[in-house]
Amino acid sequence: MKRALAIGFAFASSMAAASDIRMTVPIASQHYFCPSNNCINLNEVNLGLGAEVDGYGIISFENSYRRQSVAVYKAFEYDATSYMGFGVRLGGSTGYEEETDMPVVPLAQPYLKLAPFDFWTFNLGMVPVGLVDTKHYNLVVTLDSQISF
Repeated sequence: MKRALAIGFAFASSMAAASDIRMTVPIASQHYFCPSNNCINLNEVNLGLGAEVDGYGIISFENSYRRQSVAVYKAFEYDATSYMGFGVRLGGSTGYEEETDMPVVPLAQPYLKLAPFDFWTFNLGMVPVGLVDTKHYNLVVTLDSQISF
């Protein structure tokens, strides 16, 4: 995690002239649609830290299997009003190799952005988990917060 955070902050500091710099804090998740009573007890508190510069981001967090993960992505956003918007993060994430035999799994996370303040947003997202673990769950709802600088 220290290495991922160092890379993230080095990335953010090198882009100091960028127009949009955000610190991202993953908060929680909830897993849904457990088929055939194969539910397992997963981690729903996914604390971590990340940086996003002009839509390019990196986040280090504790994943659902209680392992360290790093996600790298590009965010695309549309602001419907000054208090609400929509977005999608597209990229990849590590930490799921035991379930997928892949060191990096694709990431596609659409989200609803709520902005109670100009500098602070909450993102309520959805991650389909088809490549990771459809035996136990099919959808993860996520919550993270972003602070703009």
